[in-house]
Amino acid sequence: MHSFQTNRFATIRLELPQESALFILDTFYALLFVLLSPWWLLMLAIKPAFRAGFAARFALRGVAAASTESIWLHGSSAGEIDLLRPLVQMIEQRPDHCSIVVSAFSISGYTAAKKLFPQHRVIYFPADFSPVIGRFLKALRPRLIVLVESEFWPNFIATANKSGIPTCVLNGRMSHKSFQTHRRTRLIPWALKKVSLLAVQTADDASRFRDLGVASSRITVTGNMKYDLQDRGKSQDWEQVRHSFRERYKLDKNIPVLIGGSIHQGEDQALAWAYQRLISEGYRLRMIIVPRYPAEALAVSRTLKSHHLLAALSSEASAKESDFFVDPQRVLIVDTIGELKNYYATSDFAFVGGSLHFRGSNKGGHNLMEPAILGLTVMFGPHNYSFRETVRDLLENRAALLVHDREEIYSSIKGLLDKPMTAVDLGKRSREVILNNRGATDLNFELIKQYMPLS
Repeated sequence: MHSFQTNRFATIRLELPQESALFILDTFYALLFVLLSPWWLLMLAIKPAFRAGFAARFALRGVAAASTESIWLHGSSAGEIDLLRPLVQMIEQRPDHCSIVVSAFSISGYTAAKKLFPQHRVIYFPADFSPVIGRFLKALRPRLIVLVESEFWPNFIATANKSGIPTCVLNGRMSHKSFQTHRRTRLIPWALKKVSLLAVQTADDASRFRDLGVASSRITVTGNMKYDLQDRGKSQDWEQVRHSFRERYKLDKNIPVLIGGSIHQGEDQALAWAYQRLISEGYRLRMIIVPRYPAEALAVSRTLKSHHLLAALSSEASAKESDFFVDPQRVLIVDTIGELKNYYATSDFAFVGGSLHFRGSNKGGHNLMEPAILGLTVMFGPHNYSFRETVRDLLENRAALLVHDREEIYSSIKGLLDKPMTAVDLGKRSREVILNNRGATDLNFELIKQYMPLS
């Protein structure tokens, strides 16, 4: 979350008139910038990624004055930007003449937005100084601003409110930790009271926003837009992908495949141990590992070899494809980008990575919905901060398996191999959970239509 936080400053009397509060906040930002200037200069000098977009957050270079009014949508990083895809498509169908502006805070978000929305104006999110924000608002002429999830920039929200521009938060969320911080500092609650609409993911999120002082009339629980990103597709289409990939590797359609998706360091060890034990016991099984970062493929290869398994990279497998999976000791490591879902479709059991080991309080787990929508048996570890609600939905519906270590990975897969219909039932329920939770984007679009210009 990129929200302004400070304990002492935020205890200022936020009952001050808005002009005074903005002035104090801008002054504090300026002092903070001066104090941190040596660090800023060092980062600008040594980190090219840090320099990317720095000037664009302050100046209007490349942001020419809009010829029409706009609808401005903002997400922080690539994940939040991706959430905007179906919403942007809905806005594009409207007959009004507003242009669409998409902003991102992070470099990954900006890059994703440029790729996803080439026909629209894409910018870096401006620095949270009211004079800077004012210039952006004047140039972009937004009639509506949409913020995704937890992008609660106080100056931005307050300046938009002062300019009479409605601001709506979609897919809003508030963790318990963030709630405790904001309840003490009071700055973010001050800003949130100026938001026109909060469409939140869960009843718990709604309760926390209400406890921070946001009026109940402005809060609506609409669900998680992430479910709407999962392409339900036609079952025969994914069945064709499955057939095509298995044909490519001459893999018998009756041999089950275990896939480790978005795997982090240490999880490859657990999967390798469990898999080696299963095939040594005579179980018919094959395994595919997709590291979270393709650059780690060689390290995964070394891990597999330490467990007496034969590793091969997908980028180098073409010459061996005809007999690739004949030997169960051979494991495919996918070191190419953009093919994870195709390999999920090829598989039967999916362990979704980033979840077995603790990696930080703001990290945990990767996209469980992708294998679930395909009807795979889904497994994951206990650290799923990023997909907490999805984990809850899957477990409450007996549609997935929670595993804590390599022994539980082994015993879970062994149980599924011993009772194949259990795996089939789990897969059906996991798909149903995702399908039943779709629709948040439609609800959110209906809510924000009241703030859009009339056609």
